Amino acid sequence: HLHFSLGVEIMRRTTDPVHDDLEKGINSDGDASKKGYKPSMTMISPFFTKLVTQLKCPFSWIIIAIPLYLFATGLWAAMMREPPVTPALFDSCTTAECKLQIPKIIHQTYKTAKLPLEWAATPLKWNQTHPDWSYQFWDDKRNRNFIQKHYPWFLKQFDAYPNGIQRADSVRYFILLKYGGVYADMDITPIRNIEPMLGDAELVMPVTPNIGLTNAFMAAKEGNPYMKLLTESLQSYANRWYHFSRHWQIITSTGPAFVWSVAQKYDGPMLRVPASVWGKCKICDKSCPVIPGGYLRHLHGDSWHSWDSYMFNYVIFCHKYMMFALLISVVVLAVKRQNTLDWIMSHKELLVVGTFLFFFSFFFFYE
Repeated sequence: HLHFSLGVEIMRRTTDPVHDDLEKGINSDGDASKKGYKPSMTMISPFFTKLVTQLKCPFSWIIIAIPLYLFATGLWAAMMREPPVTPALFDSCTTAECKLQIPKIIHQTYKTAKLPLEWAATPLKWNQTHPDWSYQFWDDKRNRNFIQKHYPWFLKQFDAYPNGIQRADSVRYFILLKYGGVYADMDITPIRNIEPMLGDAELVMPVTPNIGLTNAFMAAKEGNPYMKLLTESLQSYANRWYHFSRHWQIITSTGPAFVWSVAQKYDGPMLRVPASVWGKCKICDKSCPVIPGGYLRHLHGDSWHSWDSYMFNYVIFCHKYMMFALLISVVVLAVKRQNTLDWIMSHKELLVVGTFLFFFSFFFFYE
């Protein structure tokens, strides 16, 4: 107890300048004989007192709200994060028999039969790992003929899409609805037979480590109601007010965001395969490492990406913390442009807390 009391007294004397003055025989009024002195909150914790005062200004909340949001969401994600499921532990069967329900057909599509060099061996690898499966290649001409013959009601919308990738996206849903089987992008190659991953499910959709589901790999039984819902929803998603850029238009009208949005309205059975099982990495990663015991390998893709795709994926999505910091800086400069330096010097405490939350979120919660 004696050591503790001495420690407290030493800390009080070294941190309380007014106490030092009293010990020297003077106080703030120059009168050492004045009794009953009690240090104010400002003297005990000036940092937090100033911070509270600064937060009374609505503009200050803009500075603190964004880092606080990043900190809170990062902390929540860290608390809720579970160890990834490995391919060996993934259970795709609902019955002991676990009979494959997906037709043994592999579908892939590209503009022409002449594939880029990095994808040229993809069809062969699918045939080698799935010798008793049928491999179907679909080019642009075959895709359009298919829609014209089997789904003529959609041909007008199919031709109206401004981007070829939208036609490639949309036709895959009709193909799986009509024939069933497995669809895989050309940049997805098999490591081994995927039947254990499909189990006895009639619909298999992969989860992306970015956001939601993806349409890069799908499997369904012919006539599956989810594939039917996708085909019936395409026209209503074709022209939306939020299609303000090419990349955003593609992913929300026919691509992954569209698939994920429609999935929210579907209440039927769906086997969702974690990214840690089917082998998808984050879009911010330069390459996808091969997962031990995994089923698929991802080559370099994104053949349809343009400049705005880079802005969305690698600037905004992959560097969101830097974007938030830039946004805060722009707000400060815009609102306080005439006295920016003076404002910064008078709000040091606010900026210190905001910077701490920002960098703590970045270094401890960023994946």
